[in-house]
Formats: sequence, structure tokens, C-alpha cells
Amino acid sequence: MLAVVGAAAVVLLAGAPWVLPSAAGGENLKPPENIDIYIIDDNYTLKWSSHRESMGNVTFSAEYQVEEVAEWIKVPECQHIPRTNCEFSLKVSAYDDIKFRLRAEEGNSTSSWKETDPFIPVYKAHMSPPGVHLEAEDKAILVHISPPGQGGSMWAQENFSYMILIWQKSSSVKNITKPTYYPVKISKLLPETTYCLEVKAIHQSQKNPINSSAVQCIRTTVANKLPVPENLEVDAKGKSYVLKWDYASPNMSFKAQWIPGYLKSSSRSHSDTWKPIPTCTNVWTMHCAFSRATVHTGTFFLRVQASDGNNTSFWSEEKYIASQNYTLLPPPAIAVTPTRDTLLVRVSVDKCDGVTYEIIFRENTSNTERRMMQEHPEFTLGTLQPLTVYCVQAKVVCRGLQTKMSKFSDELCKKTRPGHSSRIWIIIAFVGVFFSVMALYAGRSLQKYLHYVFFPPLKPPPSIDEFFSEPPSKTLLLLTAEEHTERCFIIEHTDTVAGGEHHAPEEDLRKYSSQTSQDSGNYSNEDEESVGTESGQAVLSTAPCGRPCSEAWPHGTLGDGTCFLGNEMHLQTPS
Repeated sequence: MLAVVGAAAVVLLAGAPWVLPSAAGGENLKPPENIDIYIIDDNYTLKWSSHRESMGNVTFSAEYQVEEVAEWIKVPECQHIPRTNCEFSLKVSAYDDIKFRLRAEEGNSTSSWKETDPFIPVYKAHMSPPGVHLEAEDKAILVHISPPGQGGSMWAQENFSYMILIWQKSSSVKNITKPTYYPVKISKLLPETTYCLEVKAIHQSQKNPINSSAVQCIRTTVANKLPVPENLEVDAKGKSYVLKWDYASPNMSFKAQWIPGYLKSSSRSHSDTWKPIPTCTNVWTMHCAFSRATVHTGTFFLRVQASDGNNTSFWSEEKYIASQNYTLLPPPAIAVTPTRDTLLVRVSVDKCDGVTYEIIFRENTSNTERRMMQEHPEFTLGTLQPLTVYCVQAKVVCRGLQTKMSKFSDELCKKTRPGHSSRIWIIIAFVGVFFSVMALYAGRSLQKYLHYVFFPPLKPPPSIDEFFSEPPSKTLLLLTAEEHTERCFIIEHTDTVAGGEHHAPEEDLRKYSSQTSQDSGNYSNEDEESVGTESGQAVLSTAPCGRPCSEAWPHGTLGDGTCFLGNEMHLQTPS
């Protein structure tokens, strides 16, 4: 029994050094630090640092988690590795949110997990240079380009364009080509000349660092006997395309080929995938027409080759065609609303993005057109002539992924309405007629008035007229220009005879002169004349005679035109 217990004790003592250090090490083991993630295309690299790496018996393990999945998944290439880095690939979406965690291990002891912040791989990844393959002709170099990633999943959904730098090997001057999406043919080079190229891929939406491809050099071949056709152009007429090109030498036959655009996106040679165009084979003109049904894709390429018997040229530079650019939109609908001296024009078009509207308008009787272009469908045509017919046409340009343009619509003619100026002239004319009528009426009244003033009606003197009618002052509108006067004689200091009668010998009275008075209100006796009589001294003078004696001297009259006041006697005679 003791032997068994002793043996057990030995085992425990022998095992103590293995168990206790493990526990102690587990407590002191720290997680990795300074974790960094580097991605290029589909290749991941994890790097970190550790306090115990110099001991040599510490290993590390890594796991990852996709945000939508709660479970942590082991990274197979990063399990129990003694290094502080590991490389691996993940079969995850480039747009998933993922994060990593690492821990240190020593025997049976492990540290706590150290997690990274979540990130989206496509925004953190770097791109490898594009693949480049070159082919030489006498005056051209064909550049076949494959996208970064070498067919991996990281950039499978991304779009790239490519910038090519080319220069003669003996020169340091570099020429940059315009961005291209497909393999390109660089033309107009010198034969038997060495050229060097490098290609850079441009990501359309991301700003990730991009490396240029390695520089490659190639020498062009000996000049061919026949030059290549140049300046390819395509027009659309109804349901057909018309292909045109230029060529310097006469008496040549030509043939054209086409290839779908999607086949050109790969870097391999496509010499066996070009398809002939039946109506453009062995033609002797520098143009040919073919049906739209010949090419059944939205985008395609065309090329032309010249032949002279058994001699053929190289193929021309390839012409990229997007069928949408050659599909005409139907003319837009227009509505024209007259409003006084302006026209409101509204243009309508269906299913069109990035629309630019254009209208032309003119007077119906003129060929001079005015043009307006804007990005809003409503136009206001101002400063027009009122009551004038104007004709309007419209077209639209859609600038979506591909530019489309419609033809002009039919003319729509409308007459402008009377403007404010027309109404003002109508009012002025009405007021003018009104004042003319009033002036005519007033003129007749004025004529009567003036005629009455300057040519009064003939009437007898007041002294006669008072016996036949009412006094003229009651009926006349105005006094006549000439005032009626009376001649008055004043006899002063007359002698009184018996019986209270005054005797004025008639013959003596006629001897005296008289003075006409206008009843000015100023009276004078300075011109008095003394007349000697047998009975005394009599003085004859003028008196205020602008009114009848009965008003001037109301004390009495003698009935023969003589009136008296006090001891004075006045003689009144008509003028």
C-alpha cells in the first residue's frame, strides 16, 4: 500500500513542473499587438508583434468574422504558426464588412483575443499592375491589356480604364494615349523602330494606389507594300449602317469585319473571332452599307483591310461603335401657349436621362431663326411682336450612358395676343376721340360765345327799349362793349320866381356845351361856366349821369328830363 502511495506521489511530483509552469505561463501570456492587414488583389497578409516571440515556443492563431454571420471562422493558413505574419486568401465578398482576431499560444496556455476594427476589403485593397501583351506591325503596335487581379474575385465587379505611355527607346519623350477600355492599336508609328510602353489601370470609383505595369519594348516590322485604310467613320441611315474610310491608292478592293465588344475585353488574341460583313466584302469603293441586323450586339468593333491581288495591307485601326449612339430618338412633343406679347413653349420627351432641350423659332413671314438651348423643358419667348404668328420647332439630346439625339419636331405656329402697349394705344385713341368730340362741342360753344361778344345782336338804345320791353340787363349775358351814357346839366343858383317855378329859357340852355360822363365816380366843377341872366347868375356843370336821374337824384323830377336835388336843378338828355 505504501508502495502504491509512494509511486503516486512520485508521479505527482514529477508532473508538478509541467502543470504549474503552464498555469503560470497562461496568466502572464499577453495577446499580439500592432495588428496590421495588407491586401493586394485577393491576397491578404496579417502582421503583428509579440512580447514573447524571442522565446521561440509561442505560436499564434487567427480567425475572421463576417458582419452578417456571428460565428468566428478559423483562417487555415494562420493556425499555430510561430511567425508574426501569415498570408492567405478568403472566399468572401469584396464588399462585406469583416474583422480579424489573433491570440498567442504557449503549450496549453492561450492569451486573450485581440480584435481588429471591421473594414470592407475592396476599400482597403491595393491593385496589382495590369497584364500587358504586345504585337508589332510595320507602323502600329497592338496592346492587349488584362485587368488587375489576374482574374480574381476582388476586382471582378470593378471597371477600369487604361492609360498607355509610349516612347521611342532612343528618346525620352513620352506620348500619352487617351484612356481606353479595350485592347488598343497604336498607329502612325515608324517601321523598324523600337518602342517602349507601360500601362496604368485607372479605377473608375475608387482611389486605391495603382502600380504601373513593367516597361516592355518591341520593334516594329518592315514597311508593308500596301498602307492601311484610315479615318473610319460610320453613319446611320434608317435600318442600315454606312461605313466609310480613306485610302490613298486607287484601284483597290476592300473588306470589312466586325467583332462583339465583350470579346475584346480579354487580353488574348482575337484574330479567329472577327466576323466578315457580307455586303462589305470585295468592294471597290471606299464605303459600304450593311444592315443593323448583321451585328446583334449593343457594342462592337469594325476594321477594314485593303487588297491588291495577292498583296494585302494590315488591318486598319479598329473603330468602336455603340449602337445606342446611332439610334435616333423620336421627335419630342411641343405645346405653345400665347400670353400677350410672349409665347410659353413646353417640350416633352419619354425615357430620357440628362436631357438638353433645344428650340428654334421664327416669325411666320421670315426665314430668320432664333435658337435657344437649356436643361429645362419650359421656354419663355419674350420681346415678341403682339398679334404676330410665330413658328416653333424642338429637339432633345439625352446624355445618359450613351448620347442620343432626336430630330426636330414639326413646326407649331401660334399668334401672340395683344400686349400692354396695344391696350395703351387703344385707350389713347379712345381718349383722343373723346377729347376731340369735347373740343368740337366746346368749339361750337366758344364760336357762339365769341360771335355774341364781337357781333352782338342789334337792339335799340335803352331809352327807347325801356318803353317796349324789360331792361336789357335782365336778359343779356354780357354787357356790350360800348356803355350807354347820359348827358346831365346842373344849373346852380337859379332865381326863384313867384309861384315856386323855375324858369330856364330854352334858347339860353342850348347855348351851353355839354360833357359826356362815363360815371367814373370822379366829379369836378372846374369847368363850370357862368351865364348871366336878368334874374341872377346860373352855373351849368356836369353831374354823375351813369344812371337814371331817379336813381342819382331821387328827390324828384320834372318829367321833361330835368331832375332837382335841394336848390340844384339838373337837366338830363339822352346821349
